[in-house]
Amino acid sequence: MANIFERLAFQGLGSITPKLGLSSSLLKYTSTARNLLSGNLSGAANSWMDNKFGRNNTFSEGGNIILAGQSWDTVIQMFEEASSVKRERANLWHVAVDPVGKVSAPRVNLLATEVSFNSVQLGYEPIKIGSGFTQAPTGAEPTELRLVCYDVDGEIQTWMGRLAMLAAHPDGTFGVPSDYANTITVTHGAVEEGKGYSKSWVLLPVSCEVNLSRSTDEFTALNLSFTQHDTFGGL
Repeated sequence: MANIFERLAFQGLGSITPKLGLSSSLLKYTSTARNLLSGNLSGAANSWMDNKFGRNNTFSEGGNIILAGQSWDTVIQMFEEASSVKRERANLWHVAVDPVGKVSAPRVNLLATEVSFNSVQLGYEPIKIGSGFTQAPTGAEPTELRLVCYDVDGEIQTWMGRLAMLAAHPDGTFGVPSDYANTITVTHGAVEEGKGYSKSWVLLPVSCEVNLSRSTDEFTALNLSFTQHDTFGGL
């Protein structure tokens, strides 16, 4: 409720405005001034928007045409609701590499700049039924994880090379997966501590790609790829 000074201001504004001989284009803003004097910023904003841009019969319940028929209170509430959601951030993640075998992992998380993986991958086969078809599941597909890393004195490349040697021996024989597999855990989340999502896989090394160029002055980036060993948890 307006205090005595606000009521006097309203009365003065209402008595002075007609005597000033102001045009109708200015008189229509008196309600905006009253709302400002009473501290009703939302009402003042709505009134000014209505006078400036015009009203629409569709928005006859107090909404403003420039706010798609919503009031300022509703818009602020929508903004606060949307901004309060703790969305996961693309740059907040951690990758942990725990070797299954005896080859210790280098500083992968410190040197990694990008990570991508298919969290869910399913296979289907279309089966014809008359003139139509249906999809029959063929099973789960392996997770493929890709890492982009910087390198320091070749520690990432040396690590990948040792894993490759354990997988495919120089004498033409193969090693067992327990020698070169790694448990890789990717955790990504929101700014708040303890929030987010984490997933682990037992992955096998696939490739280490090196790109060098004399036309650019930047750090060397290595593209590492891994594939899931199995879905049964054998390692």
